[in-house]
Amino acid sequence: MPNPSEILHAETRRYLRGYRSASLCAGITWQGAHHEVALRGKGTPPPTDAVFSLGAITEVFTAALLAVLVEGQRLRLDTPLSELIPRALLVDDVAGRITVEQLATHTSGLPHLPPNLHAAPQDPEDPFGHYSAGLFGEFLRSYHPERPPPRPHAESFLGVGVLGHALSRRAGLNYGHALRDLLFKPLGMVDTMARVTDEQAPRLRPGHTARGKPVPPWTFPALPGAGALHSTVGDQLRFLDANLGRGEPALVRALRLTHAPRVEAGSVRMGLGWTLSQVRGHDVVWRSSVMGGFVGFLGFAPDADAGVVLLSDHGWSLFAGLRGRVPLEAPGLALLSRLLPRP
Repeated sequence: MPNPSEILHAETRRYLRGYRSASLCAGITWQGAHHEVALRGKGTPPPTDAVFSLGAITEVFTAALLAVLVEGQRLRLDTPLSELIPRALLVDDVAGRITVEQLATHTSGLPHLPPNLHAAPQDPEDPFGHYSAGLFGEFLRSYHPERPPPRPHAESFLGVGVLGHALSRRAGLNYGHALRDLLFKPLGMVDTMARVTDEQAPRLRPGHTARGKPVPPWTFPALPGAGALHSTVGDQLRFLDANLGRGEPALVRALRLTHAPRVEAGSVRMGLGWTLSQVRGHDVVWRSSVMGGFVGFLGFAPDADAGVVLLSDHGWSLFAGLRGRVPLEAPGLALLSRLLPRP
């Protein structure tokens, strides 16, 4: 394998040239060994234990919580919402037939965003902060799908939020505490949580626009399962190790459940929370995010016994958005490609 630090620098150089004021923390796990670097195109790099918002990468952990509950026989992948959400909230029989697997694979038919997202005054700099448990309950009571699930794959931020809510009910804990007790503590992930602690606060990176303008934190009071988590590169490497088979056997079995391909999504396939691709004939499992002034990439290649995490405190540019490019996807996949076995 090439020098990990060298390839991390090489594959992120183009990103840092395009986002010169961005603080980027990057890491590789390879055969159980961790390599971390902190980088910046212009200025002082952040500490390697800097805390970032994970944004949409949170979905991977919501799916992991689902798998842990399935492994513990506390629910099934085909468990319908009618068994998890009280009838007083979910009144429509067709909506009640949506399963947790359909929510995790975006085949539930739920819209991308809550239809009543604008029913209360909204802060454009924190677009979900006003979306309360009351508004979420109103949506559930009023949701009447035109057709029963499953539906063709279509990304649904709302669907992952509903999944996080349903899993919290089954676990008997709020979303953050369920993940803490059932996943983070067993994996030694002390820096991953939905609410930043007083100890973490000085290490928390503020989000920025692509041009470096600070962005206030996004909050998710009613939909934490869709984007509320914060973490460090070190904790994400521990999570990747567990996905690569290192850890308590029951947790490893649960996480492997999330890797299996379940639905087609254009040129890729979807597992539970993960995107599945083929790179030079090898399976690569990954997820990227652009949300709230942060971008990120998390992925691993089982055949290489390797994983990569990239976390940055800058959002994407309008140009990248118009071209459909998530800034850290290309370097993340390129790093995994370089770690794969050569023919």
